[in-house]
This record gives sequence, structure tokens and C-alpha cells, in this order.
Amino acid sequence: MRFFWLASRILLVCALTTNLYAEEDLYYWIKSHQWDKIEEKFKTSSPSRESEVYSLIEFHEKAPNGNKETRFRYLVSLVRGVFVSDTSAAETKKILTQTMPYQTTLFRLSYWRLYNEISQRNHFNNEEKIQYLSRLNFEEDPICRKAFDELIRLLAIENRWKDILEKTQSVPESVKYFIVTPDSHYRYGKAKLMLGDEAGALHEWLLCLQRDTVQEYTIQYIAADWGKWKGNGHIHQLPISELTLFFPAINTNDKEAIFKSRPELFSTRLQFYQGFKNLTLQLTKVNRIDELFRVFRANRSYVEIDPSWIISLADILYQQNKFENAIELVKSFGGKDAGTYRILAASYDRQGEKELYFENLVLYLGKYPFNLFYQDRLLDLLVIRNNSEITYAPIQKFERALSEIPNLPVKGRLVYWYLRALQAKSESARLKKELKRYYQLCPGSYYTRVIREEFITLIKEDQAPDNPTYNKDSLFEYLSYSAGIPEESSHLLGKNLGFAFPKGSYELGIKLSNASSRIGSNRTLALASDYFKLGEDTLGLALVNHYSLKEKLSEEEKEEILVGIGDKSQNTYYTAFYTRSLLKRLMIPDDPILLPTQVSSRIYPRPHRELVRKYADENQISEDMVYALMRQESFFKETATSRSNARGLMQIMPATGKELANRMGVTEYSLYTPNISIRLGTKFLAYLLRSNENQLRWASIAYNGGPGNLRKWKKAVYRGDFNHFLEDLPVKESRDYCRIVVSNYYAYDIMKKYHKL
Repeated sequence: MRFFWLASRILLVCALTTNLYAEEDLYYWIKSHQWDKIEEKFKTSSPSRESEVYSLIEFHEKAPNGNKETRFRYLVSLVRGVFVSDTSAAETKKILTQTMPYQTTLFRLSYWRLYNEISQRNHFNNEEKIQYLSRLNFEEDPICRKAFDELIRLLAIENRWKDILEKTQSVPESVKYFIVTPDSHYRYGKAKLMLGDEAGALHEWLLCLQRDTVQEYTIQYIAADWGKWKGNGHIHQLPISELTLFFPAINTNDKEAIFKSRPELFSTRLQFYQGFKNLTLQLTKVNRIDELFRVFRANRSYVEIDPSWIISLADILYQQNKFENAIELVKSFGGKDAGTYRILAASYDRQGEKELYFENLVLYLGKYPFNLFYQDRLLDLLVIRNNSEITYAPIQKFERALSEIPNLPVKGRLVYWYLRALQAKSESARLKKELKRYYQLCPGSYYTRVIREEFITLIKEDQAPDNPTYNKDSLFEYLSYSAGIPEESSHLLGKNLGFAFPKGSYELGIKLSNASSRIGSNRTLALASDYFKLGEDTLGLALVNHYSLKEKLSEEEKEEILVGIGDKSQNTYYTAFYTRSLLKRLMIPDDPILLPTQVSSRIYPRPHRELVRKYADENQISEDMVYALMRQESFFKETATSRSNARGLMQIMPATGKELANRMGVTEYSLYTPNISIRLGTKFLAYLLRSNENQLRWASIAYNGGPGNLRKWKKAVYRGDFNHFLEDLPVKESRDYCRIVVSNYYAYDIMKKYHKL
């Protein structure tokens, strides 16, 4: 028998570089569900290290040809530290008396999974489960939190209240808030109650009820236990601040009685923010608006803590068709943020107040322009369609929207219709002027090429600037002439355009380049990175969120950390997703022509490039098209699953995957495996391209909406102009999908030809 605990520890001290790389490869294969590579590795060798055993545990759990019993055997082996062939209850019980090893991340994950497996197989009684869980070191680790929660639950079942006190009090204060969940906190309070410490129980329960992660069922448990001990009416007599913490557990009739008998409830300055939220939520639900406003006025400091709470309550009023109340609430207590203007726009729309609707819609999109639904609603106000006839709102309305909404790619459709409106209204001089600067209004937008295509005759009446890098105005005039198309932009290829980078983009690039360096120096973030490296995203995120709250980080700082963790753990999804999120937060256009490569390479990465090249070449299509589709479908997340059950990097539906696999002779497969997803997705994309004149714009609509629907839509709407067809396409999802995929394709083409990436 081989003691791979010892082998793994020795590896940490004296491993060769090649072995460390091999371990990183294993982690990457696990994270990205590359079970074929793990299977291939162990066809000719046996596992000897902890990481290798763990990779086989994952393989036998998630690979299509995995074996449940083999997985269980590897789990027992990893926790025992020796390979076992016997997985009986007697063998697993040996864990209870063995010496515990150094508890690595892999060990803890396996230890917790083995516990769940043992529980399902009924190998342990409750006493043995308690003994098993008690052997873990309870540190700042999500697995430890799960284990501690289960340990306290079992002790409560066994009425071991003194042990609950001892176990909870033994957790180091530095990690107690993380380890002791609201459920465990409730049981800790109950233990004090059962042991006669009534004041201590109430104190702990009040602390528990203040936690923003406490669930309603836990509040119900606390209320029920307190009611049994002190009588059902006792809670109603608690001081106002404490009473509000129990509100979710009080029935509607009792709440109404409290409202009538304790009017001071509405004017009291509450001690606890969670109580404030409980009370205002209940008043909103029962439409007690006067009392709601009185509570807000008495607790203005809480209003300022989280303005989004006002918006949440206004949303409830809006859903109840209480539009006037929603308007009054955000006007009285809301700020000048996106949420306030969204509520005002939606409410004025329902009231038929067209001018107020338009103005607040524009203000909302000025604060948050990325909502494509509301972008379309704005265009519905500006472009009025009546069958085949189109009329336009006054140009001043377009200009009001253009002046408020930031110059970002998402503004492209507005710019396009503004130019069409100028043309329809015979505003020739203004149209010519705007055609020289449209790129500046929507840099990197899909619509820059649509505009160039539609207005090419007018654009080419003038010459492009001879020296486009002279200053920003010259550059944007040149880009408005070429739309940034590499073949039309020879004066820019290979040039340093840093002088025109958007404000903050260069600094962001430096921050992101340095983000991963701060991960390793912090234990919590390093552990989070380990979990991300293994594809355990939920556990990793729990740590990042906890760290961010503890250190009082801004959302921007938290997202920078997640980019760093994505880089460090080779998790392309997190790198790309949170880089894009930061660009949105900072209102920086994601135009790869005008971004530092430290930023653009993160939002337009090329993961699994060997596979993409292989299957793109095999199907005679551009790898850029594959990446354009992958970026929209899954944003490079190998385990992505859509609401309609599409799976993997290329988001293939199981039925489509089965048909493609049968045609290609593929038997055992998983749509989450990159090799399978890219192979089948590329094959399907190539078929759609061949069926649609090798044009990605048509093929993308077919990929999203189905080939049959595309044929139907072409027959109903297409009149020889694709750009006009896309504007008239009756399905919004397919319209947006096509624009995004084609825009992605342009971006990857630019990355290759402008930046050689």
C-alpha cells in the first residue's frame, strides 16, 4: 500500500518543476471537465499523489463513463491515505481512529464528500458522524463551515446542548462569523436556553436575526422556540427594535394587530438595519404607504446605507400596479441613480405620461446603458413603425438621448437610427457632419460597420485624414471612414493608439496585470483561488465575498480580485466576465482598437486554442468565428447550463448533441467536455455557414433560433437588405444574439490584425 499523503507532502518540498506543471495540468483538466485527458493519463500509469487520486474521484463522478463504486473507493483511499479495495462500513470506520494528516484543500473536499457518501450508505450512526466531523480543523474555509453546520445539527438531534456550547466557543473568534452560520447560531442560542441561560439565548438569537444571510425558516425556528419558552404573545411585547427582527415569523393578522396597538412602531429610530428592512418590506406589501414613509423619515441613516433597498420596495409597488406610490417613494427617498430613473420611467409609461417616460428613460440609460430591453424601448419612442412605413420623432429627441447616453458600443443602434432619421428628414449637411464622427459616439459597436455599409457613398465623398494619429479628432474621423475594418485601416495597423485610449483604461490595465500578485499573499484569497482552480466556483466565491465584506472593499475592488483569481487559477470565465464588468462599471468602451492589450486580451481570450484550431481547420471555418460564438454562448465557462438546458462551451442542446454525436460516431460523451462541445459545436456552425452563403450573420441567427425559424423569418421579413432585415426581425433574442456574435467576430479579427493576438 502506498501512503500518498507522504508522497504529496514530499512533493511540496522537493518536487521537480515538471511534476508541478503536471499537477497544474490535472487541476486545469478537472476544472474544465477534460475527462478524456484524465482517462488517457491513467491508462498507462497509476495514481500516486493526492492530486492524482482526487482527479480520479472527479472523473468517476462526472465523466460519462465514470463508476460510482470506483469513485467511493478512491474517496476512502484519499482520506485513509492508503489505497483500499474494501469499502465496507468496517473499513470506513477505521478513519475514526487513524491519525489525521495535514488538511489540504483536496483533503477537505474529499473528507466532506466522503461524509455525504457514508451518510447515504448508512455506514455511520449519528455518534460516529459526530466523531468524524469533529476531526476536522475548523478554519476559514467553506468546507469547514458546511462540516461545522452539520456537526451542530447532529449534536442538536442528540440533545447534546453542552457540547454545542463547547464546540461553538472553541471556534477562534477571528473566523467565528464565517464558520458559525445563522442555523448554527440559532442552535447555539437554543443550547443556552436548554441549559437555563434565558438572557444568553435571547442575546444570541437577536445577534442571529441581525445577520443578512439569515433565512426565514431560521427566524421561524427561533420564534417558535421562544414562544414555547415564554408564551406565544411574548414576542409581540418585545421592545420595538427587537420586535421588528421577528417580523418574518409573525403571521399577517398578528402584524395588523401590532400595527394598531403599537403606533410608536412607525416613528421609532430602530437599532437594527435588518429590523428596518423587515418592517419596511411588510408595510410595502400591505400598501401602508403613510406608515412606510414615517418609518423612512425616522430612520434616514438606514436609507443612505443601501439606496438599492428603496428600489426593491418600489419594484414591489410597481408589480402591485401602485405606480403613483412607486413614483412618490423614489422621489422622496431615492437618489439620482439608475434604479430611481428606471422606476420612474416604467411607472410613467404605465400612467401614459409620454414625455416624463421619455425623459426618465433617457436618464436611466445615461446611468446604465447596457439594458438592451430599455434601449429598444427608447428606439420604439423615436422610430414609429406602421406596417412598412417609418416616421421619426423630432431630431431634438434623438439629440437629447445622444447627449445623455455615454459613448459606448451599446449606443450604436441609437446612432444608426439617428443617421437614418437625418437622411429621412433631408438634413443633408448635418448628416454629412455626423458621418465624420459617428465612430466616436459608439466605438467598437456592431453598428459602426452597418453605418459604413449603409452610408458608404456619402462617406466616400470625402477623403480619409492623411495622418489619423495626429490627434483624437483625426483618429475618430479616420475610424468613421473605415469603421475600424482592418483591411480599410492600414494607417492604424501596428500603430500605438494609446493617446486615444478612454480615460481610466490604461490604469485599469495596470491594475489587472498586478491583480493576481495580491492573491498569493493573502490566505483567504489564496484558498479561494485553489477552489476556482478546481472548478469549485461556489466555494471560491463564498470566500471572496466574505473577504470583501470583512475588508469593506468596493464592488470595483472585489471585481479586480476576481480577475486576478481568474488569471491565477486559469479560469478564463472569471477573468473575462469580471474584466467586462469593470469596463461597464467604469463606462469604458470594450473596443479592442482603443484598449490596452492588458485589458482587450482578457475580454477577448482564446482558451482551448489547440482544440478550436483543430476543429476549425477540420471544418474549414475561421477560428475567430468559433470564438465569437463561444464568447456569446458560454463566455468560456465549460460547465455553463442555460435555462433551456443547453450545455457546455458551445451551448449545445442535448437533442442536437445526440444527433450530431450519432452522425459523427461518438458514443460515450459529455457536452461539458471541451473536446466534445467544441467538436460538435464547430461541426454544427460549419453546417449552418454552408447553408447560409458562409455568412456568420445568417448562421448566427440559425444557431440561436433554429434553421427552420430562420427560413420562416427570411420569407416574412427579408427584402434584400440584411441590415434592415435584422432591425425588423420579430424575435428580440435572435436580433441581439446576431449583433453580439458578429461584433465578437469583428473584435477577434481586430485582435489578430491590429495586435497580433
